[in-house]
Amino acid sequence: MLSPSSLKRPGEPINPFVLANYRVRTASFVMAFAIFAAHWWSNGAGRLLWGLLLLQFFVYPHLLFWRARRAPRPLDAELKNLLVDAFFLGLWCAVSGLPVWITFTLFGATLMNVAFYRNLLGALQASLFFGAGVLAWVALGHLKFTPDTNTLTTGLCVVGFMVYLLVVTSAAYQRSINLRDTRRELRHSEQALHHANADLQAQLLENQHLQIQLKEQANRDPLTGLYNRRYLDSTLAREMARCKREGHRLWLMLIDLDHFKNINDQHGHQAGDEVIKSLARLLHDQARADDIACRFGGEEFLLLLPHMTPAVALARAEQWRQAFADTVTEVNGQRLQATLSIGMADYPMNGLTPEDLIGNADRALYRAKSQGRNCVIAFSKTVRSTPAWSATVPGLL
Repeated sequence: MLSPSSLKRPGEPINPFVLANYRVRTASFVMAFAIFAAHWWSNGAGRLLWGLLLLQFFVYPHLLFWRARRAPRPLDAELKNLLVDAFFLGLWCAVSGLPVWITFTLFGATLMNVAFYRNLLGALQASLFFGAGVLAWVALGHLKFTPDTNTLTTGLCVVGFMVYLLVVTSAAYQRSINLRDTRRELRHSEQALHHANADLQAQLLENQHLQIQLKEQANRDPLTGLYNRRYLDSTLAREMARCKREGHRLWLMLIDLDHFKNINDQHGHQAGDEVIKSLARLLHDQARADDIACRFGGEEFLLLLPHMTPAVALARAEQWRQAFADTVTEVNGQRLQATLSIGMADYPMNGLTPEDLIGNADRALYRAKSQGRNCVIAFSKTVRSTPAWSATVPGLL
């Protein structure tokens, strides 16, 4: 006997519907053979009918499976096979003389089998094909109506029909269980997918937050929390372009702690760091929202002051200078004070490129330190210093 694996093309899965129906057909046709054999054994039959009966109920199921297995659309092919089954079973019932129990059993089983897969429309089609099988034998003029069956045949019909009912009912129950399990798994999968999506969104937000933090950390000086030289290099040209576009001035303030080396030498690097942090806090707390405060390197700081007039810029610089001179930094019980020297340059008056603007502010800072420190010097041809706290730079105007 052929097995499903022998009819399977290598590397290709078997359609589960085709395979399940192949097993049901094979088993039920063995039962049908037993019913017809019991009926014909008492009524007598020729060798030809016995041979055809063997071919129908032992070879035919494998041929149908082979056909459905190789069809482009196995499911459609198997549904057509069910109608072919109905035709041949009707034909065999007619050949047997339409015995009531045999006809009822096979007709009922055929209707249930097709209706299980194709609903009432399938049952109607199966009825038509079963009737067509009967009519085919009637057309040949050989129909002899013999409704009675012997006890063995009747018993086999009753048992076979009951077993078939149990098989179909069990299959329907298993189908509903599988459907319920599938729906439950789908719900669980949907919930898991929902949770996974929520976790993914949370992870993405966390990653974005971390990226922002990393970017912020990359642009911040670790000691003071102010922007670093890297951020200044990427920002100064953009700020100058914005001020040019909006028609505003941009002041650059370069600040240096006076005698910072002496602080480190006399009080230690920790004291020097605390003084630097005190200045950073002052600049940060008193800066406007548009101002950009950076640690330029070592004890040097740089501020960008956009949208500010010369008089206001110089006044702001003096306020910072005086505020820091009054600031006391306590380190290990010591009270330290330091002063600032500030050099200032103005865009576009004192430089059209970042290099020129920083260079001129550095020249002004150098002059401030050479004139005694703790003062503000503005590199400008238009701003005149006030004697109390600032001076122009001779030779640079």
